[in-house]
Amino acid sequence: MPDVPRLVVANRSCWDVFERNASWLSQQPAEIFSDANYHLMTGDAFEKILMEADGAVGPWRDITARQMEMSERLEVISFACSGYDDICLEDATRHGIVVTNAPVAELSESVADQTIGLMLAVSRKVPHYHRQICAGDGSRGLDTTIWKQTLGIVGLGAIGRAVAVRAKGFSMRVLASEPLPDESFVAKNEIELVDLDTLLQQSDYVSLHVRLAPETRGMIGKRELGLMQSTGFLINTARQDLMDEKALVEAVLAGRIAGAGLDDPPHDASSPLLNRDNVIFAPHQGNRTFVACDAMLRQGVTNALLVLQGRRPDTVLNPEVYEGRLRAKRPND
Repeated sequence: MPDVPRLVVANRSCWDVFERNASWLSQQPAEIFSDANYHLMTGDAFEKILMEADGAVGPWRDITARQMEMSERLEVISFACSGYDDICLEDATRHGIVVTNAPVAELSESVADQTIGLMLAVSRKVPHYHRQICAGDGSRGLDTTIWKQTLGIVGLGAIGRAVAVRAKGFSMRVLASEPLPDESFVAKNEIELVDLDTLLQQSDYVSLHVRLAPETRGMIGKRELGLMQSTGFLINTARQDLMDEKALVEAVLAGRIAGAGLDDPPHDASSPLLNRDNVIFAPHQGNRTFVACDAMLRQGVTNALLVLQGRRPDTVLNPEVYEGRLRAKRPND
């Protein structure tokens, strides 16, 4: 690695993050290449930049195993976000590339805000009334409240915990399904730990906060939706693929659940859930606040520089890569 490492930095969701952080980026001990329009590059141009980099900071387009093998200088892929769906950790480990992410507090708090916002908007039909007013119709109706209702949180990680704190401000009863709970947090906030089926059956609002993985893909399907109350709302600020979209359409259209607030557009551009009063979509907007995007970028760059300086960030996603690195340095291997 040269004395001054080269980082290629991109963020496909927060386009103006570079401009806001230009001064900070210029002060880092690295040559930083950043281009908000990197996704418009041809494959060859992208690969050329990647092959000349010691570290890559994203969210990225997918970085393939072939590109990792071609990029002999690449030592670290640092996600300036919490998710890391864009690469295969096993491929990165096999090529000796450290992968790290940036689950900063600002991200968790921003997504928690979005979660509560979707709950309020869908239960009080905010978009519906807005459209009516714009059309000259000022008629009113009766809506649902979240105050003193039961919220079921699926996944009590940093975001789930932030949602729970906010829910307590609305005097909500909070249930949670979480295999490895923070017991002190649970006790302090009077959260009831239950299995997923019990949570679905007893909650007025079910909110998803688990990472998309093979074992969680489609975890909310026809059976799970059938366990929910007919007055219940499904809220998802995680990944859309945690749900079986076809099953959700059927449940909503049949009135088996009251509605949904989803922070991802439907896979089907002609989905019958579009333009319904009891379903709200957003473009995976939860972490897109100024404070969250800035903090994620800075943490992503900092993590990459730590790796390149021979130090270990707190959020290494493939720690086994370090064993391979140590073996490579042993003289007789």
